Amino acid sequence: MVVRSNERTSMVGGGYYNQNSSLQALVAEECGGLVSPADCQGKSVTLVDYGCSEGSNSVRMIQKAINSCPEDSTVTIVFNDTPANDYNSLSDTLDRSLRDTENKSSRRVFPVMAPQSYYQQVVADESVDIGFSTASLHWISRLQPASGDLLPSDADVSAEVLADILRFLRTRYHEVRTGGHLLLSFPVDGELNLKCAYPSIIQCLTDLAGERIISQTAASKFKLPFHFRTPEEIAQALHAVQGKWQVVEHFYRDVPHPDFLQFQSSFAESASSSPNAAALEDYCKAISGGFTAIIGNTVVDTARVFRDASSSGKANSPEAIRTKMAEKLHQRLRGSNFWKTPLGNKYVFLKLRKI
Repeated sequence: MVVRSNERTSMVGGGYYNQNSSLQALVAEECGGLVSPADCQGKSVTLVDYGCSEGSNSVRMIQKAINSCPEDSTVTIVFNDTPANDYNSLSDTLDRSLRDTENKSSRRVFPVMAPQSYYQQVVADESVDIGFSTASLHWISRLQPASGDLLPSDADVSAEVLADILRFLRTRYHEVRTGGHLLLSFPVDGELNLKCAYPSIIQCLTDLAGERIISQTAASKFKLPFHFRTPEEIAQALHAVQGKWQVVEHFYRDVPHPDFLQFQSSFAESASSSPNAAALEDYCKAISGGFTAIIGNTVVDTARVFRDASSSGKANSPEAIRTKMAEKLHQRLRGSNFWKTPLGNKYVFLKLRKI
C-alpha cells in the first residue's frame, strides 16, 4: 500500500479559498446539519475536521455541531490539513469565528491545529466524538506528477481510490471513540458536474505554456487530481469496513453551484436568449476563481517538477502562475459556451457510527 504521510497538497491560501468555495460551503453546512444532540453528550466533546483548508467552510459546519453540544460542555475542535496548508489564514478565520461564538454560548471552545496528512493518525486513540470530512475525499494525490509517486497511466484508478478511502476510514477507526460518528461528504459521479469547464482549464494551461509561464511539458503532464466515485465504488468501500463502521445515513444530493444559480437568474430578468454581459462576466470570474483556489497549487507543483528551457525564469513564481492561471481561465471561460450547461456536483452524504 502506498504511504501518503508526506502529502503536501493544499488549497490556495491567503484568504483565496475562503473567498472562492461557495459550493463547498453549502455542502459543509448540510453535513454539519447531520449532527444531533444525542451524538455529542457529555461534559467534554472533541470534534475533528479532516481537510479544513482556511477554515471558513469548516467553522460553518462545526458551529452546527457545537450548537448540539450541552451548554455547559467543553468542546475541543481539531482542525486538520496537510503541512502545506495556510495556517496563518486558518488562525485568523478561527479567531474571528470563535470570538463570535463565545458571545453567544456558555460552552468553552478550544481550537487545535493538526498539520498532518489525514492518511496518517492525527489525534489519540478513542479521543474523537465526531469527525468530519467534506469536499476532499475525491482528491487523488497520485494523479499529480508532483506527488513523487505518479500513478501510471494504465493503472486501475478504481483500485487506487478504494485504497485511499479504506486507508482513511481505517485510520479514523483508531481515533473515533466507540459509538462516535464520522460524517463525510464528497462529490461523486453524476449528471450534475463541473465538466463543462474542463476544456477551458486545459486550454488555459496551454496558454500559460505559450506565454512561457509554465513549460510545455508541465502543461501536457498536468491531470485534474479528482476521481468522482460511483455508487458501486462507495458500496464496495462500505462493505469492506462493515465490521468497523455502521451506516446511519447514506444519501445523494445534487448541489447546483450558487454562482450558476445567480447567473441563471439573470435570464429571468431578460427576454433575450443571450446572457447579460455583466452577469456572464461575473459568472466566469467566480468559476475561474473557484478552480484556481482548488487546483492552483497543483499547477504550481507540476510546473516546478517539469521545468525546461521553454519556461521563463522570471515569471514563474507561484503567485505569478496562480494569477495568470485565473486570468487565462477567465478569458477561456468567457469565450466558451460553458454557461449553457448547469454547473454543480452530485454529492454523497454519509453518517457512520463506530461499532
